[in-house]
Amino acid sequence: MLVAVLCLLAFLLGAVPFALIVVRVGKGIDVRTVGSGNVGATNASRAFSTKAGRLGAFLGIYVLDAGKGFVPAWFLPGVVDVDPMLAGVLFGASAVLGHVFTPFLGFRGGKGVATATGVLLALDWQVTAVALAVFFVVRFTTGHVFLGSIALGVALPAAATCLHLDTAFGARLPLTLLCCALAAFLVWTHRSNVKKHFAARAAGAA
Repeated sequence: MLVAVLCLLAFLLGAVPFALIVVRVGKGIDVRTVGSGNVGATNASRAFSTKAGRLGAFLGIYVLDAGKGFVPAWFLPGVVDVDPMLAGVLFGASAVLGHVFTPFLGFRGGKGVATATGVLLALDWQVTAVALAVFFVVRFTTGHVFLGSIALGVALPAAATCLHLDTAFGARLPLTLLCCALAAFLVWTHRSNVKKHFAARAAGAA
């Protein structure tokens, strides 16, 4: 019962729409009327007119959204009598779901990259570092944040397996499964970006 209650608390923490709050306070507008309408750091940064403002907004919101994943995955496992790795995965996954399906905004939130990063940072910083490195390489090679985000997701299960070959499918199985689930989930949350990207390429080729 306690695990279920804490999963709910992690979900509600993940559901806090920091992008909406920051843009509302900083610019007096609803971030859902900006750009793609997404409630995440990348889209929220578009509400700011200067380069410094956009960078500051992106970094600030990204850290806040990552914190929503880090806090429950790092602190809550110590409260329950459950395997710490499994508990961290459950609480972290709940936070990611809260961010993407926030009940405060009609169950429509962000795409989960920053919150997932926070969760993985709490559970395995090495896996997170590899995935972030892949993100930056793809992001700056292609010029597309969404491709970097998808690449980050795909890198997670690969890194979780390769860095821990002896335990990836043993003691660390919950984390490996979480990484696999996040890879699929991030592809799904970015499906509209993928469709727009290939539609634009097809139109350009025509």
